[in-house]
Amino acid sequence: MVTILSFNRTPSEQNLIEHGCRKEIACRSDERMHFIPISDEQNLQPFYTEDRAIDLIYFEIKELPDIERLKLLRKREPKAMLALFTSPSISPVRYLRPGISPDILILRPFKSEAFVDNNSELFEAYFSKQEAEDEECFILKNREERMRLPFEKISCFEARNKKIYLRVGSEEYEFYDTLENIAARVPNYFIRCHRAYLVNGKKVKNVYMAQGYMELYGGITVPFSRTYRQSVKEFVK
Repeated sequence: MVTILSFNRTPSEQNLIEHGCRKEIACRSDERMHFIPISDEQNLQPFYTEDRAIDLIYFEIKELPDIERLKLLRKREPKAMLALFTSPSISPVRYLRPGISPDILILRPFKSEAFVDNNSELFEAYFSKQEAEDEECFILKNREERMRLPFEKISCFEARNKKIYLRVGSEEYEFYDTLENIAARVPNYFIRCHRAYLVNGKKVKNVYMAQGYMELYGGITVPFSRTYRQSVKEFVK
């Protein structure tokens, strides 16, 4: 699945972006598209603080506060590819800088043909990058789709009801596997702390040894058992 976030206040441009992305993905892969259209600042705010597996960002800079909004988003999603919509009235010095770094720049007014050409280049670069970065991601496959979830974004894996539930921010993905198999595929900063849990050590906020649980960023609590208590102690050191 390719997850796309588009912040744009112009409905016609939002439609152009969605249809253009859908066409590019259909032509280049069998992956599905998850398109997140946002047209106001309030709905953008949760993306500043919550982990999401965003692959591409389409963002308009219409006023100077938009630059600060984009910086906050880029801080959370630094690896997502960025298509920037803006106008000549806003100096490029404000957005052609570290912390924003657009992959393509679309200046208004523009013709739809120009967007199509630029968008095609963006997706060509995206799929090339995807192949190179597969080792940094957990590849989730089922009959319907293939998803690439960066290891660093994953909070934990939980074995529940004969399935595995993978947590990224507030999103949960279910699939069939075993924690033993998954433990062999993830980086060594993942910690087995319970027969039902495999936790990303980089997401651990606090460990409460006496109470027997971990607190992860995002308000997630995970228990650890006596069997894995020593592993947790070694992690805390």
